[in-house]
Parts: sequence; C-alpha cells; structure tokens
Amino acid sequence: MARVMDQAVIDATGLEDDLALSADVIIVGTGAGGGFAAEVLSAAGYSVLMLEAGGYFKAEHFSQNEGIAFPMLYQAAGAQRTADQQIGVLQGMAVGGTTVVNWTTCFRTPDQTLQHWAAAHGLRQSSSAQMRPWFERVEQRLGIGDWSSFPPNQNNAALARGCAALGIEYASMQRNVRGCANTGLCGLGCPINAKQSMLVTTIPQALKDGARLVYHARAQRLIMEGRRAVGVEALALDARSIHPTGRKITLRGRHVVLAAGAIRTPGLLMRSGIEDAAGLTGTRTFLHPVNGTVAVMPEPVRGAYGAPQSIYSDAFLWPQDARIGYKLETTPMQPISALALFDKSMGPQHAGIAKHFNNLHSQIALMRDGFDPRAAGGTVQLDDAGDEILDYPITDYLRAGFAEAMAQMTRIQFAAGARKVLPFAITAPEFESQAQVEQWLEAGGGQEQLFGSAHVMGGCQMGPDPQHAVVDEFGNHHQADGVSVIDGSIFPTSIGANPQVSIYGFALRAATALAEQLG
Repeated sequence: MARVMDQAVIDATGLEDDLALSADVIIVGTGAGGGFAAEVLSAAGYSVLMLEAGGYFKAEHFSQNEGIAFPMLYQAAGAQRTADQQIGVLQGMAVGGTTVVNWTTCFRTPDQTLQHWAAAHGLRQSSSAQMRPWFERVEQRLGIGDWSSFPPNQNNAALARGCAALGIEYASMQRNVRGCANTGLCGLGCPINAKQSMLVTTIPQALKDGARLVYHARAQRLIMEGRRAVGVEALALDARSIHPTGRKITLRGRHVVLAAGAIRTPGLLMRSGIEDAAGLTGTRTFLHPVNGTVAVMPEPVRGAYGAPQSIYSDAFLWPQDARIGYKLETTPMQPISALALFDKSMGPQHAGIAKHFNNLHSQIALMRDGFDPRAAGGTVQLDDAGDEILDYPITDYLRAGFAEAMAQMTRIQFAAGARKVLPFAITAPEFESQAQVEQWLEAGGGQEQLFGSAHVMGGCQMGPDPQHAVVDEFGNHHQADGVSVIDGSIFPTSIGANPQVSIYGFALRAATALAEQLG
C-alpha cells in the first residue's frame, strides 16, 4: 500500500514505500513557469504539490568545478543533444529548473514578436499593451533592472568595442539580480543567492504558503478519467536523477499544471495519450540555434569572470528582407565548456588554444527561428523506452543565416583588435583576416560549424482555435480538461530574445487566471 507523508519537502530518493499524495493543484516542474504557478496558486489559498525530477540544491551546495556542477544541475550533465547530435541543448534539472543556471539575461518579449503572433497565429489577448503589466510585475518581483553595478567584463566590452568601431548598434542588458558580486558563476549556480531564480524567490514563498515539494521524482503520465486529468503518476529516482528506485508516486488533484519545459511537457502529454485536434503536440519546437566564434585578443579577457552577458546587439535581428534574423551576445568562458567547443583530437592546436585561454573572447549569434517556413523548428518524439528525443533539422535557410552571422561576428572581433579568430567547428581553422573567413565560408567551410542552444520553446502552441493550437492563450489544454501548460512550450515561435522574462510574464498571467478559474 502506498504511504502518505505530511512533510513539506520530500526527497523521493529515500522513499521506502510507494507514495500517495493529494492536493488541489499538481505542478510538474519547478522552473520559470512552475515556480510562478506555485507561488500564485498557493498564495490564493489552494493546496499545491510541486514535482521535480532534479535535486534540491542551495547556494552552499554549488560548486565552481564544472565537473561537479554540470552533473548536479543540468539535463544529461550538460551533454543533451538533438537526435542527429548536431545541436547541444543546455537545460537545467534541479529545483528551480533552468533559472538556477541561466546567465541572468532579461528581455521582455519583443513587440515585433507579439505583433507576428497576432497576425500569423491569431493571438488577440497577448499584445504589448496587454502583457506590459505582467512584465512589470515580474520585473519588480525578481529585481530586474539595468546592470550598472559594475562595468562590462572584457568579454562583453570587446563586443561593444567592435560594434562601436563598425557603427553597429549595441546596448546594455537588464539582469535579474540583487546584490550581485560579479563572480561570473551564474551558469554553475549562484554561490551567494544574488540571482533571483525560482530557487530563492517563488518556490520558498510557495512553501511558506503551504505548498509541498517532491523532488528526485519523474512524472511518467497523467491519470485521466475520460477527458479530465485527475492526477499524475511518477517514479522516484536515485540521487543523480537518472535511475528509478522502484518506488511509485501517485499524486491526485483537481488540476494539473505542466511546467516541465518544451521537451518534457510535450513528451508527458504524448506518454499520457493526450492528443490535440491539430496534431501539433511536440511539433514546432524552437531553439534559437546558435553558432559562435572565438577570438584571440592581444590583452587578457578573462571571460570566466564578471557578469556573463551584459552587452548585446539587435542590429541584425529584424532584417527587412526574408533572411533569418539573429541576436548577437557573448558567452562566459568557463574552461571545460569553452574548450569543449574545439576538436580535442587536434592536440597541438587544442593545446595552443588552452595556452591562450585567458585571452579568448567568445561571441554567439541566436537565430530567430519559427518566423519563416524554412525555419519551422523541430519535433519532440518518444523513443522505444518512452523517453523524449528532439529532432531539429539544420536547413539550408538556417545555414545561410549561420554563415552571415559568422561573417558579422568575426568582423566585429577583428574591429575589436583580435589577432586571430576561430569558429566553433569540428576542425577549427585559425583566421588572421576577414578575407580568410569569407573565403572559408564561400568554400563551404561553414558546414563544419558546431551549434548549440540554451533556449527551448514551443511544442504546445497556444492559440484560440483548437484546430490550430494545443492550448489557449492562458495555457488551458483544448482537448483535456483540468490540464494547463504553463512554460515556454506554449510559444508559437521562438522569442527572438532570451526567453526567461517571456516565460515569467505569461506564467504569471496564466496562473492568476487559473486561480480565479478554480475558485
């Protein structure tokens, strides 16, 4: 018989028996969407159960050692990739989700994106004016504001310097921090709780208001009675959140909120046999696929220190023609993850890159996918074991965007004073002039580029028409009663900017509406 426990926080790893719990609302996932849903619904007086596959770590548990931090805080220890292995996909896996490991970069959903959603996808309740109060509340809640406590680190300063030299528009970012010490450790878990992640904001508040949390537990399927969801079946996991321990967890409630992210939320719906009339579940999954370049600067950059991202350029984000738009940013230069971008079989070159590590400047371009049929995103599928696989094809249209972006990035780096530049590529040629870069691209060298992503969106598209969407504009599933999707999977395209504030704003709006609906 399943045991009923009354602790507020339960580590499923230690369960000796099966577990059965009930609440008004069950929330699967504790990241940007789940955190805000938990805070709003528990504050409204509902009993809330949060379910998280990852561990529950706090500042004192975080490590500056990437070899420790990545297995602790990331899906697949940071090695998650698309089906064909072409794109590395970084996602957090811990209480607080990706908000624990993101780089604190904050943008509202661009007006152009919201306008496109209205025109192309029929969204009538998500205009800039309608979303503004929700973004304002999020910004106040999480301390989001201009980053002026410290000057940009040299990694970001090089981007600004190169843009200025070429007359390319650039700007400073906003960040969700309070009392930041500029350590540069955002991606490994903030060691002083300055990052206003869900781990230190909404989740503690939800627990204070009576919510409960079960972690090291993976949701397997929704419990359905007819077309109504009445609970969630889950499996307890070991301390590494990899292997089931054999203990089963049954959570029953009035309503289920899916906030497991744009890969695992569609997967959970598919494993549960919940279909949508449009057949869109798991499709149109977007990544802001990224390519990048590294420059060797004459002076030390020390890109591992200081705010990871504080300068950006949108000069190429909204082209007037049919080319794909892209956003320019930097990446922090933590040693293991940075040096992994180069083929380690090239021993002498790899050693040379490592020798000049402190002089490396990194720049990336985020492709704005989903706005053109030639960048229609990817598809989440289930393998024979029922686990999620993301297939994301690199189309010729995307490759053209990557080539253009690489040429722009190297131009900026040379203008900033780079001695030589290298692409993120299987084999990394070293260029000492822009002419060499463009010759390599014209000869097809861009086919060797490596790609990454830290922004997973889509897969449960929102819209008013059940024939063209999975959920409505407030995340309510069109075909399954008692189910809401409150995470980044509802977006009908990519955002065109780092998506955390977009997820927060739409989650706050959806959770507030759900609290009224349940009442």
